[in-house]
Order: sequence, then C-alpha cells, then structure tokens
Amino acid sequence: MQTIPDGRIKPRVAIVGCGIVGTAMGKLLSDAGYRISGVATSNVETARRAAEATGSERFSDSPWEVTQGAGVVFITTPDDLIESTCKRISELRGFEKNAVVIHCSGALSSGILSSARECEAVVATLHPLQSFASVDQAVRLVPGSFCAIEGDKNALPIVRQIVKDLGGIAVEIEAEKKRLYHAAAVAASNYLVTLVHLALELNKAAGLPKDTSFNALYPLIRGTLSNISAKGIPDALTGPIARGDVETVSAHLEAIEKDAPALLSLYKCLGLYTVDLARAKGTLSKDAADRLVVLLRA
Repeated sequence: MQTIPDGRIKPRVAIVGCGIVGTAMGKLLSDAGYRISGVATSNVETARRAAEATGSERFSDSPWEVTQGAGVVFITTPDDLIESTCKRISELRGFEKNAVVIHCSGALSSGILSSARECEAVVATLHPLQSFASVDQAVRLVPGSFCAIEGDKNALPIVRQIVKDLGGIAVEIEAEKKRLYHAAAVAASNYLVTLVHLALELNKAAGLPKDTSFNALYPLIRGTLSNISAKGIPDALTGPIARGDVETVSAHLEAIEKDAPALLSLYKCLGLYTVDLARAKGTLSKDAADRLVVLLRA
C-alpha cells in the first residue's frame, strides 16, 4: 500500500500485458499516485520499455513474478489470452488473497477471470469507452471518458475508485450484456470509419481528390455530431430520406450503380435503416416511406 498526498492509501498495481492499453493504464495509474510494482509481457524488452514508461519497479516475461504482492492486477493481454494468462498465474499462486484482478476487454465479462478466485482474489472488468491508436493518445483520452465496469461485489468499490482517480466516469453494466455494449462501441467507432470511407469512395467516383474530399466532409461530420448532441436522434436527422425526397434517393442509386456499383448494397442497407429513423422523427409521410422501402429493397 502507498499513502499519497490526498491521504488515501492506494494499492500496489501490477500490469500483465504491455501493449497500448496496458502501458497507458500503467502510466495513468502512476500519474494518479498508484505504485506500479511490476509489469510483464512475453517480450522482455517490451516489458522493460513499459516499466520505464510507467515508473515500474520490476519487469519480467513471467507474469506471476510481478503479480505477487500486488493489491490490483490488470491483465491487458489480447482478448484471446486473458483467460489462459489468468489461469496460469492462479496455478502458480501468483495472486494475493483479496487482490482485485481486472481486465480491460470491452466484449468479455469478468467470468473469464474466475480462476483467480482459487487464490481468494476477486475479479472485475474496466473498459474505457475510447479508441486508442497510441499510448500518448490513450493517456490524453481516458480522463473524461466513460468506463464500463462489472464484476464481484467486493471488487467494484476499488474499481470505481480507480476510474475516479483516472478522471473517468464509471458506468456499471451487467456481465451478460457486455457483448451488446461492445457491439454498440464498434458501431459508434469502427463503423464510423467505415461510413467515412464510404463517403470518400463516393466522392472518389465523383472525381474529387482524396485530400479535398475529406477536408470538405469533415466540417459536415462535426456539424452532424454537434446536431446529435444538441437535438438527439431522430431529431438531428436531415437529408432526402428525412424529407421524403424519393426522386433524389432514386437518382443516388442510379449514379452509384453506374459509377460505384460495389457500394450500392451498403448504401441501400443504410437507407432502409434511415427510413425507420425518419418515420420516428415524424417528417416522412407513409406514402413516401413505402416508396422508399420499395426502392431501397429492389
């Protein structure tokens, strides 16, 4: 344990898995006054660099060597290695009694850490709802972000405090609903990239240079997000489907089929979904909605 300037005692933390998430969590926790007692990953040199970044006392390629003595253990390996890594540490009695073992996967529940209970540890998950391309970016973005948490009753008070110390906002979720929660994150983040790519490809077919295309679309994207924030969905919806402009949508489909046929099915699928949003907004007549559905399903 370590006493910090605000008077609270914070547990020693071990990090197992030194990729972007693990290194960023270690650095954020260190900056928040937690003592990083050790970091571990399969590559010793990677572990050494993570130890330097997080101010860790130890680094190793054997996780159980750094988890012993830690009050909190983050397992931030790739998702498909979390369960087996936890099990191996448990087999070697690498978790302290009452230690809190946490993973940061968005899709997986704390159940995959159940082997840690054999050491009388408790388990939880903490998933920052953010997209990280680098450690530095992660360190900037976690403060102020929502973090989904779930796990054992005795683990959650410490996990909530960690989120608070990181500057995040904790939101509790049921373990069995994590896959849906993660699918929502994928739709909001990954599929946003896909949608922007769709728009860029359509502009490419229209003859716009790539740089010009993105620079032209970016203010529109920001404006749309601002409208969603201010008005919510479906009220932020604008455009031809929202106003029942069947002729314009038909013209789009003809142009895409002629010059960018590979994008037609995706455009139609998104259009059909948008018809339902327009109906909910109340700006789309039944007749126009029916005609749009026929057109987009053709």
